[in-house]
Amino acid sequence: MKGFIVSLRPAKNEDLIVTLLEEQALRSYYRFYGARHSILQLGYLIDYESEEESRFMPRLRRVSHLGFSWLYRRNRLMLWQQFIGLFEPHLRDAQTLDPFYFNLLLDAARRWEKQNPKRIICEAAHRLLDFEGRLHPPQSCYICEKPLGEEVALMTALLPAHPQCIYGPALSRKKLESYFETGKTAWLEESEVDYLYRLVLKGL
Repeated sequence: MKGFIVSLRPAKNEDLIVTLLEEQALRSYYRFYGARHSILQLGYLIDYESEEESRFMPRLRRVSHLGFSWLYRRNRLMLWQQFIGLFEPHLRDAQTLDPFYFNLLLDAARRWEKQNPKRIICEAAHRLLDFEGRLHPPQSCYICEKPLGEEVALMTALLPAHPQCIYGPALSRKKLESYFETGKTAWLEESEVDYLYRLVLKGL
């Protein structure tokens, strides 16, 4: 089995509860003395076996790390951990998952080495919102429901609004329309990507 570590919680002594985003589920496992094992880090992709324990929760066994070269680049690792930390609260109530979520992370991880991680995060957020049917192109304000002008502000989950309705900074509507239509950030300046990135970190 394979999964991305999206949450680590300490248990008694040096044990850990490890939450993994698998291809079709978000599951938690118990790992004895997990705090001693550097292989168990937020964001790592691991291969493992599950030992079912009906009285408590399945145990994590025979763990191996499926690494990416950028994991040893501190800044990229920190950005990855911020990004992947969004998935456990977003998906925790789901009983089963579409493989979309696992594949979204796998695709992002493969691109992380050579592309700008913040742009990958913004593009992944677009894909996720589109997949879930929650993508709202910048046409009308989410607050007052009136048509938007040439400048648009965004709320959490990339909901569009008038800058004056949310007292937020504005972006060019034309650029945002290109982003919403294509899912690409190529038309956005670095400062605009930073703005989107900070919004994404507030929650999916």
